[in-house]
Amino acid sequence: MTTYTSRRAEVPCGDSDLYAFLTDMRNLRSLVPGGTVTDWEATEDRCSFKADMAGRITASLSEALPHSMITCEAESLLTGKVKIRLNIEFITNMRSAVRIDTGLNMNPLLRMLIGDAAGRYLENLMDLIESYDGYDRVRGYNQSP
Repeated sequence: MTTYTSRRAEVPCGDSDLYAFLTDMRNLRSLVPGGTVTDWEATEDRCSFKADMAGRITASLSEALPHSMITCEAESLLTGKVKIRLNIEFITNMRSAVRIDTGLNMNPLLRMLIGDAAGRYLENLMDLIESYDGYDRVRGYNQSP
């Protein structure tokens, strides 16, 4: 299995709100930049969409440890099964840190084709997480009815 780990990013909301927001897969749509996915479908613990150059991707919540870790399993025709783990770290009630680990089984040809693109993708993803303008909707999410 090949593992990729992102850098640590800090976000302006507490760990419990971020955890509650991210464990509802329906909320992930608001995190995806406009125009990058189509045919979005989601329930609380599963989502599916089409992405350029990856085809249909399905993801489901597989494990969640309150306020600290969320694990999803995703699958696409290009990559096969991928495990994605989001680690959440408490900083203050209004600030937390995030790190993403991904693991996928790749044959040598696919590993060569992907090269360092996965690392660059994770770096871009962390930039998007840090610059996300919707944290005002995330803060207080844990107290939502």
